[in-house]
Amino acid sequence: MTATPLSTPLRRNLPHVLWLLLVVVIFAISASWLDPALGWPMYAVDGAHLGLVAINILPFVLIVLLLGALTRRVVLSSWIGLLLLIASHAANTAKLQQLEMPLLPGDFHFLEEIGSALPLFVHYIGTSLQPVLIALGVLALTVALFREAAWPLMRGWKRLAVAAVSITLGVGIIQGWTPWRAVYSAERLRFEPWSVVDSARKAGMVGNLVLYNWELAKRQELHPDRNAARELLRANVDGLREHLSPNSSSLAMPSGTQPDIVIIQSESLFDPARLNGAPKNTYLPNFHRLAKRGLSGELKVPTYAGGTIRTEFEVLTGLALAFFPGVQYPYFEIADRPIPGIVRTLSRQGYQTTAIHPNSGVFWNRNQAYQQIGFDRFVDERAFSKDDIVGLFTGDAALTDHVLAQLDQDGPPQLIFAVTMENHGPFDWRPGLDAERLAAMQMPAGLDEGGEYWMRNYLYLLGDADHELGRLADALQKRKRRTLLLFYGDHLPALPPVYHQIGFADGKAAKTQPVPWLLLDNRRKLAEHGPMDTTAWLLPSILLETAGIGGDRYFATLAALRDSLPTDVMASSSGLPGELRALGQLRFRNELEPILDTVLDGPVAEADVAIAP
Repeated sequence: MTATPLSTPLRRNLPHVLWLLLVVVIFAISASWLDPALGWPMYAVDGAHLGLVAINILPFVLIVLLLGALTRRVVLSSWIGLLLLIASHAANTAKLQQLEMPLLPGDFHFLEEIGSALPLFVHYIGTSLQPVLIALGVLALTVALFREAAWPLMRGWKRLAVAAVSITLGVGIIQGWTPWRAVYSAERLRFEPWSVVDSARKAGMVGNLVLYNWELAKRQELHPDRNAARELLRANVDGLREHLSPNSSSLAMPSGTQPDIVIIQSESLFDPARLNGAPKNTYLPNFHRLAKRGLSGELKVPTYAGGTIRTEFEVLTGLALAFFPGVQYPYFEIADRPIPGIVRTLSRQGYQTTAIHPNSGVFWNRNQAYQQIGFDRFVDERAFSKDDIVGLFTGDAALTDHVLAQLDQDGPPQLIFAVTMENHGPFDWRPGLDAERLAAMQMPAGLDEGGEYWMRNYLYLLGDADHELGRLADALQKRKRRTLLLFYGDHLPALPPVYHQIGFADGKAAKTQPVPWLLLDNRRKLAEHGPMDTTAWLLPSILLETAGIGGDRYFATLAALRDSLPTDVMASSSGLPGELRALGQLRFRNELEPILDTVLDGPVAEADVAIAP
């Protein structure tokens, strides 16, 4: 009996269908190899594990189907989908290694400013030609695949149907439509919004991304509990009235002084003496010298090894990121309206306000964010020269020169906020550093050759940061005009080999470690007030209190709360009480003043007029 031959259409389309099935297998193997949460498919003998692999590759399969419908080229579409899968997992791995944080939805904001972000990220590749050659090979192969013959089945209504279904399913995953919430079940995947690292280990990179996007990443409308905020204010009304009186604090300088204020946010600065086996009285000599006459302590910051703008936002606004559910990078997510904070407060007092940062103003969306925060002007990388570069980035010495040049003996008082760049990672390579000075660095005990290499690079740059702190402080000390200098680190550096090999003297994890902060007055000593451990979002209230500048009842409230709330609460960047979150949310929404009026039984002060939304 003769076998029935396959019909011509089926025979022509069977290779493409079989190829798509093979693509699913290839994607499953690739994702399982790259994602520790998945494990190799051949070990996933139960349906639950295979299902986990399936939901982690599903978005990439949908991309292949959509591209197949658009281009009618199956191999090309599969190749691009595989590249996206590998690139996503590579970014996830790099972020886990550097920041101990998985890929999150907010990270895709960098695609909006890829031109400004690329010069920074390319430094993490180093000087090897291998990545360049691989990129050129990938590009050449991609171009060559455009010559692939079109898929005969993918035309007419079938082409439109595949594209429509792929788009619909993809949008459903992004938006969290009901059927997909059963597929990506938060309960089954054991999603933990308070610990996205653990969630990624259980749900996989894609599963964690999907659930984070549904539960946290979308900007949530704030619904502050007005009654809770009101009760918190009533419980602290006496302290609030005291801090509303001009210059009532022992920290405050005489009324009407209006000192110039310089704030330096120092990139990746921490005290290496916190490490196990670190030599004592060795690191940050200028910081410790100046701390003997300034107000200083340990500072809790809301980020680790990266995410500079998180600390920056808290210091400039006095608003903890914990007040804003789902917000990762505030300059992208909540910088679409005027933001109250220390900059606007000082502007109302007649201050000229300037921000300086030797990087692109597009990066981290600072151009827009600084306008919303209220700065009069922003000095970015265009004001600096290539001759100012130390290693990979503009040196702290050049930044110090710009800060000093901005300060004018005459004219209105000034606020200068400067963010350093020299000490930015990566630390596993740094060209152009002095070999003798590198070799002379005193190392903590217990590091292997690789760990020492990272640490020497870091200590070299840390030494520059400390030197420039000393130079700036000494220059300000000689000024005739009253001047305050606030200096602090934004987060710990990304030194995974160092932390893994020797750890910290207190036995705690790297993410829990504080950074140092320092406040100096060029006319008096502040050290008599003793060390003060605090958190980034409380720094501006301490600064305004020391400057003797009133007119902002929110910061006066924070000053009162610093004296009454438990130390562990006021020195924390997360886990804040609900009534404190309500207070901050009302401030952000410009709805706090009427409640303060009710509690204080007084009129709204002229300087307290809310910022227009």
